[in-house]
Amino acid sequence: MRPPLRAIGTFVRCAEIGSFSKAALELGMTPQAVSGQIKQLEDWVQVRLFHRTTRKISLTEEGASFFEHCKSGMETIDDGVRALREATSEAVGTVRLAMPYVISRGYITPLLGRFFDLYPRVSIELIVQNQNPDVVEQSVDLGIGSGPMPKGSIIARRLASVELVLCAAPAYLERFGTPASIADLKRHRCVALRHPRTGKIMPWTFKGESGTVTLDLEGCLTTNDTDTQRQAVLSGVGIGQLASFYVAPNVRAGLLSPLLIGYTAPPYHFYLYMLKRTKIPLKTRVLADYLYRELRSLPDFQSGTVR
Repeated sequence: MRPPLRAIGTFVRCAEIGSFSKAALELGMTPQAVSGQIKQLEDWVQVRLFHRTTRKISLTEEGASFFEHCKSGMETIDDGVRALREATSEAVGTVRLAMPYVISRGYITPLLGRFFDLYPRVSIELIVQNQNPDVVEQSVDLGIGSGPMPKGSIIARRLASVELVLCAAPAYLERFGTPASIADLKRHRCVALRHPRTGKIMPWTFKGESGTVTLDLEGCLTTNDTDTQRQAVLSGVGIGQLASFYVAPNVRAGLLSPLLIGYTAPPYHFYLYMLKRTKIPLKTRVLADYLYRELRSLPDFQSGTVR
């Protein structure tokens, strides 16, 4: 005997709402028709599913167990229907995307032309700032940032583990010499970065054969902007510790030289953030998948690119 699928759907909705009459109203049925379908289902499983009184209904122990299985099955069917519809539908609408300047200028913006070729009916509002995005506070669909994982109902997909590279311009090294050790850095001009959220100067950390060393900086120049820090280092103002992907093009061009390559700094991670929700809009998902795939394939986001 084939399972009464319509009756199973009616049973799930009655169990969720806790009322035959309210379920009937929602399903566009009469209470008598709902009651008849529940009776049909109980006859089919040969178990009483609901306790009934004149005031309310409640699941029996067997009914509660059956409900959990049916609910899971209905969710699977819903997922299948949604996937089928989306496979034949087109992503449409505007996606709000927020990220720091450091990754927007050189990497995200150049990728967007091909995205618009693939999804011509999706537009992007790009919010660029000097700190990590807060997808909840800023009401954005997607965010790209680094550092500690945000709290709350957030999905985070790791894009890359980024190295920090100590480097300087050849003109600086010609004038002041090349540091041979971490201790040597104390006699050099250093360009420090102040954390945009905490306001604290970010120390330089190095890992070598003898362990981890942290250098608290008194920079000749301190800034809260990573691009200003990079420009200062490029101009020969001093030595800086910057993200590998950010300086890789300058290293390849001979504009910057990596220093103390026997040491490594603990990596920090870039994540793609989005709100955790039951159904992520297709427009948001296609952009998230595209950025995840494209950024992870870029050579500048691979480890050891400037060594």
